[in-house]
Amino acid sequence: MREALQYEGRTIEKVEFEPADQPLTKEELEKRVPIHAGSIFHENELRAALQNLYSSGRYADLAVDASDEGAGVALRFVTQRAYFVGRIEILGAKQPPNESQLVSASKLRFGSLYTNADKNQAVESLQVLLRQNGFYNADVTADVDYEPEYEQAHVTFNIDAGKRAKLERPAISGNTQTSAARIIRATHWKRLYGLFGLGWRPVTNARVRSGLDNIRRYYEKEGLLQSSVTLTRLDYRGDSNTVKPYIEIKRGPGVVVRVEGAHLGKEKLTDLVPLFQEHSIDPDLLNEGDHNIEHYLEAEGYFEAEVSHSITDGKDSSERIVTYLVDLGGRHKLVYLGILGNHYFPERMIRERLLTEPARLPRFPFGRFSAAYLRQDVQAVQNLYASNGFRDVKVTSRVQDDFRGASNRLGAFIQIVEGPQWIVSDLEMEGVADTDRKALEGMLTSAKNQVFSDASISLDRENLLDYYYGRGYVNATFDYYVTPAAEPQHVDLRYVIKAGAREYVRNVLVTGLETTNARLVFDRMELKSGEPLSLVKETDSQRRLYDLGIFARVNTSIQDPNGDEDAKYVLFDVDEAKHYSTTFGLGAQIARIGGGETSLDNPAGSTGFTPRFAFGVSRINLFGLGQTLGLQTAVSTIEQRAALTYFIPHFISNDKLSVTATVLYDDSSDIRTYTAHRREGSVQLSQRLSRAYTFQYRLIYRNVTLSNLKITEGAVPILSQPETAGIANFTIIEDKRDDPTDAHHGIYTTIDLSYAAGFLGSQTHFARGLFRNSTYHPLGRAFVFARSTQFGLIQRTGGKNDGIGDVNDIPLAERIYSGGSTSLRAFPDFQAGPRDLTTGFPIGGNALLTNSFELRFPLFGDNVGGVLFHDAGNVYTNIQDLSFRFRQRNLADFNYLVQSVGFGIRYRTPIGPFRADFSFSPDAPRFFGLKGTIQDILQGEILPSVVQKINAFQFHFSLGQAF
Repeated sequence: MREALQYEGRTIEKVEFEPADQPLTKEELEKRVPIHAGSIFHENELRAALQNLYSSGRYADLAVDASDEGAGVALRFVTQRAYFVGRIEILGAKQPPNESQLVSASKLRFGSLYTNADKNQAVESLQVLLRQNGFYNADVTADVDYEPEYEQAHVTFNIDAGKRAKLERPAISGNTQTSAARIIRATHWKRLYGLFGLGWRPVTNARVRSGLDNIRRYYEKEGLLQSSVTLTRLDYRGDSNTVKPYIEIKRGPGVVVRVEGAHLGKEKLTDLVPLFQEHSIDPDLLNEGDHNIEHYLEAEGYFEAEVSHSITDGKDSSERIVTYLVDLGGRHKLVYLGILGNHYFPERMIRERLLTEPARLPRFPFGRFSAAYLRQDVQAVQNLYASNGFRDVKVTSRVQDDFRGASNRLGAFIQIVEGPQWIVSDLEMEGVADTDRKALEGMLTSAKNQVFSDASISLDRENLLDYYYGRGYVNATFDYYVTPAAEPQHVDLRYVIKAGAREYVRNVLVTGLETTNARLVFDRMELKSGEPLSLVKETDSQRRLYDLGIFARVNTSIQDPNGDEDAKYVLFDVDEAKHYSTTFGLGAQIARIGGGETSLDNPAGSTGFTPRFAFGVSRINLFGLGQTLGLQTAVSTIEQRAALTYFIPHFISNDKLSVTATVLYDDSSDIRTYTAHRREGSVQLSQRLSRAYTFQYRLIYRNVTLSNLKITEGAVPILSQPETAGIANFTIIEDKRDDPTDAHHGIYTTIDLSYAAGFLGSQTHFARGLFRNSTYHPLGRAFVFARSTQFGLIQRTGGKNDGIGDVNDIPLAERIYSGGSTSLRAFPDFQAGPRDLTTGFPIGGNALLTNSFELRFPLFGDNVGGVLFHDAGNVYTNIQDLSFRFRQRNLADFNYLVQSVGFGIRYRTPIGPFRADFSFSPDAPRFFGLKGTIQDILQGEILPSVVQKINAFQFHFSLGQAF
């Protein structure tokens, strides 16, 4: 640039760029370099032009050559295009480390500026990580594929890992006070703990760390809590491809932790005293142990407990004894919690935020109370009022012993002095365009004559910035100023918004697609070229890609986010998930499913056991269209099922539509009256209207053949014949539950309507409707009252064998069945309703009415709960037979309301609560049955008729709540 001074004031004759292919368009270059032929050369203008080019972010290097051109000057801009990190691939790696760990170790950030120095540093970092995992001879190279059109540098790391090294016998030094063999055994670095001479295990970073931790745990069990275990180095031996760890151990003094004045189990003491975790007799850790023990004892009802500690030497000078001295005081029960002084908020709303609770069985027999809990509750109430404009609120607490004259009974009180509520007198917004003002004002929680609080301002800040971020102002900022207003307890608010420069989408670039159709991806992109760069749409596009279920990872970034160009590339890099997945399941069922296939002895079933095996295989992203083909099979002694399913998510590029086609083969004996052989094909269109509402449209074609029939065919001449049904089905689902697996509040409703028509291939024509509604109501903070009501109806309209038998006859396999763990717990599965008057086996009905009540409550801790329930209902012969009678008239009467009461236990698991329900029914049905087999009847033998009944006591085990 110093040489450029000699050309100051000359006329510019020519301006050239080398190379001719520049990352900026001609228009962008003219805007950033306002130097052209015919203008006068000024050195300061050249400096500004170079700065403009650098600030675009599109150049890695710039230089200018000036030369004489006649009487004037010629300028030649020599440029080097900048590249930005694109897709990063790892080839040849052996786990561990996995691909994600290797990409992270490279420290190449998606969309950031790429340099060769960064690449070289990444290679070194990968080699370090590989060595930590035993690959001491790993060779790492990097290939860079430059994409000039979009300034992307795609980096592929090729790893020749070689053979993973194995550990060898470690060198142990220091004051161990035990044999090296015992320490080595503690590491678990030998295969099968050193048995059978199987040698040493391979080196991984996690295994080395785990071995050191195991040594520390060994010393902990010996009471040597202050022992230190340090890995000083790892020596690699190339000739044997082994690694020798060098471990230094400093045996600390033996530490004995005792408790005097109270009984605490070893496990509980380990949880409460942090020196077990920190391995240090530190004053702060000892004091923390005091507080933890006090807090635990307070929760057990010893609200006056005081804990201190002392440290003494043991018999051996190297032993230290830590003694926690506990003064329990009297055991108290918190019987009352009073809220005083609240006017603005109802007491119920305040109690919802409190940890302190009076005594109640079974969860808190002495109440949930401690000084720490009470302090937290005071702060929670303070925050509630402050967030609603009560800036001067004062909240205090007090505890009264011998409450209402009862010894060792406590009453706790939270006293609230609300003070005045602060109000916003006026709100101004600066930096807002008139076109945006109305929309922004509708988002504000702080507005004129509304309450003033820091929480409201924080919410306004989030809403306003989201508005700008969603419209391309990615650097928008928000600030606010508060000044007193003329009226007391009133303020004036001023919001200052600086939108900054608006950025646009230059283009959307997607990398990583292998088999996926690009159109499938771009149809789900909410960002379009030329539109404002919306961070909200960027995130939504990422979510929609994940929703396809075909990508293991979707990474998104803005290329060169710090460059000052107003048009940016938006980058998406995807990793396709594995195309094939398999599932295996092994389980068992214990229920009243016993009895032989041909035996007539137990129409209501007897306790039986059946193993279950399930296998499934799925091919996702079929044809690269995001569609899934899956085969699911299940085998047990009562069912053999195979279902082939083809699933199309986001049908016609609409994420609210999906299509499922299914072919089903099923042989099932779960209804004990017969074995059903079902062959079925169906197509379903699912339409999600909103988060709460879904419509399903379904066409079903099936053929059902029955065998092992355990009813007298003469009494029902047409019901057991093979039946073909073509059914049109429509379902409405309303789901407003907070948790579908364990709801605490909300509502769940389904309306299912079907019609089996002749033009769809049905031999028997019938209409079916099933309505179900469940509601959930929290009672206080721990109890839930749940209710579920079902009503069903099926009606014959014509078809096969018209005029033969009852006009209401419905084929056995299409009738309504109920009973079991998810409906009427007074019955085993599918045992409710009408029965064959000769054999006593269920034959289903044409109407259903059930109602269940449950009171759900905690039993022990947070994972074990209890349920009291009442079920009432039945399956009825026809709608006109529906009755609310509670008693059976005779042994041929099944049209009455069967009731049951019971108790259940729920254990929370990651996939939903495990459920065990025990039911008692005082009016369980009685009926006639036969003793013998089907063969006996076929051979013309007369079997003895006996009175049987549904057992009044039933048990059910399953996953998930009953409803």
